[in-house]
Amino acid sequence: MLRTRFLKKLNENVLCVWKRLQNTTPNEKHSFRQRVWHAARQRYANYEHVHYSSYLEHFFGQRMKFDQRNSTAFPPLDALKPLDSELAAPKPSSYPPNWMDDYEFYKGASGEGGNIDSQYGTADATEPPSTVPCNGCGAHLHCASSSTPGYIPSEIFIGRTNTELQTITCQRCHFLKNYNIALDVEVPPSAYVETISRIQDKYALAIIIVDLLDFPSSIWPGMQQVLGSKRPVFLVGNKVDLLPRDCNSYLTHVKSCLKQQFIEHGGFNALNIKNVSLISAKTGFGIEELITQLHNIWEYKGDVYLVGCTNVGKSSLFNILLNSDYCRPEATELVRKATTCAWPGTTLQMLRFPILRPSDSRVYTRFKRLLMEREPRAAQEKLRREQAKESGSQTSAQLIGTVGRTFENRVDVEDAFAMSSGTQPITTLNERKAEYRKARWVYDTPGVMQPDQLTPLLTTQELLQLQPTKMLKPRAVRLAANMSLLLGGLARVDLLECNRDWLKLFVFTAETLPFLIADTSKAELVYKRYLGTSVLGVPMSGGDETRLQRWPGLQCMEMDIVIKNGASDDSNDGKQLNCDITLSSAGWLGLLMPENSECTLRVWTPQATGIYVRKPALIPLADRLVGKHIRHSLAYNTSKPFVFRK
Repeated sequence: MLRTRFLKKLNENVLCVWKRLQNTTPNEKHSFRQRVWHAARQRYANYEHVHYSSYLEHFFGQRMKFDQRNSTAFPPLDALKPLDSELAAPKPSSYPPNWMDDYEFYKGASGEGGNIDSQYGTADATEPPSTVPCNGCGAHLHCASSSTPGYIPSEIFIGRTNTELQTITCQRCHFLKNYNIALDVEVPPSAYVETISRIQDKYALAIIIVDLLDFPSSIWPGMQQVLGSKRPVFLVGNKVDLLPRDCNSYLTHVKSCLKQQFIEHGGFNALNIKNVSLISAKTGFGIEELITQLHNIWEYKGDVYLVGCTNVGKSSLFNILLNSDYCRPEATELVRKATTCAWPGTTLQMLRFPILRPSDSRVYTRFKRLLMEREPRAAQEKLRREQAKESGSQTSAQLIGTVGRTFENRVDVEDAFAMSSGTQPITTLNERKAEYRKARWVYDTPGVMQPDQLTPLLTTQELLQLQPTKMLKPRAVRLAANMSLLLGGLARVDLLECNRDWLKLFVFTAETLPFLIADTSKAELVYKRYLGTSVLGVPMSGGDETRLQRWPGLQCMEMDIVIKNGASDDSNDGKQLNCDITLSSAGWLGLLMPENSECTLRVWTPQATGIYVRKPALIPLADRLVGKHIRHSLAYNTSKPFVFRK
């Protein structure tokens, strides 16, 4: 009897529970972990086929602090647009603000959205160039492309008569004269090859500058045939201050990778490379050491040419050397107007300055100055690192160096208003003087466009968006088979096959460039849907309806990339990245694969250019620089890029 009552009561309870579950939502029915997973998936309900987006996650994190604390889904894309200015990282800029106001012919410009910012100006390729030369460098004035000699913005160029144009200097000359900024300009590859090949018969040193954030795409292919097979070379890697520190000896590894890739893609023999240096033309790190190596190895044997592709930092290095012990002190203030040696195809002229002869006494005097500065520099470096660890500031952790001067006996410039003295102020370098006839010179050459670079496809604002201003912070994600990673609108990587559940990828780009993960089968649809929006970032529509129409889209390589990782006895196996996949000028991805694993990747970039498999990886221990995996997400927590786990 009791048993019958118990079973009847139990059946009633079970039936009651079952009915209650039928009337509950999935969040009430499942366990805590299942509810969290369900909430994570609901966040992308408005973004079909998208599994992860760095921009949307950033948006959600910001809005959680304000008015959407109880929301589990991302708003539609239209709701994100008003918040772009609130969430976007500050855009890096090397341009002075409102520099176009310096021109008397610039009266401001306005478009459909109101006033146009005078920071960059607008290029107009449809406007024919003029026949009027710039009164600074001699290149014909035009408004077609900001990277071509003679450029001035269309807001200044259009509507000007030849008489008015004769009073105008181009953008590059204007920056040199008024802001002490030397912009890289682009010359046609044929003209570049023709001009540089002229030094084949000269006993001169080539300082080849490479962008450490964009190599081998910033290494001109076949450079050895242009400069000559016996050309002595100083290999300089710029922007080292932006590389994350994954171990104490990471600079040695970066040098080794740079030299290996340069030999492979530049065509030089290892015997040509007399020195490898890592510098930052922005912070001054490594410049004093480079000058010391130039004094010790090259001495005063011949001229020196700064050679490299566009945007690698040649002009910045030229300006630093101009104000260092490598330049004759009296020439520092006068060399801006000493421009000679016209380039073919344009009348643009190269900047140059005379080298200070490194005699024994001068070298010794400079050595004593550096020795005296060593202890204060070490103390300052120690204090800066402690501040970086306490505050977490990436700027404080960047490599910094000071470039001083040992010899300051510059020429005295007479007062221009002191007419009674009967002298004229010295405003230019007199190269006909006897002391300059046999002098050795440093030449700053215009940059050549490497076929793998994206520069011709991007606007000035988009280029600045891709240039990181702080130390790179690797962003790690998990990618399963049949998933694709879209790096802005600039690159796409499809994981076609993988004999493991997932592959760990490390994204090395500027934090201002977003990325997302989507289904490979729908990747093209997702790309078209979000191209020109903040979800992909670059390219930007910017109110220009024709901007996206001119964008060439993405094309894939003819051959898929197959990466294998076999068994290894190395104690670091499973911790070191297997290789890098470079994505033109957009950045690169690092792959971390377990033992006995294999994967097949298909990579897409504009015109399928700039795609390389780089072994070994540039930052092999990047796994030390990321946090733990975020539950119910494809991403990992980010960490400080300068404090690594042991």
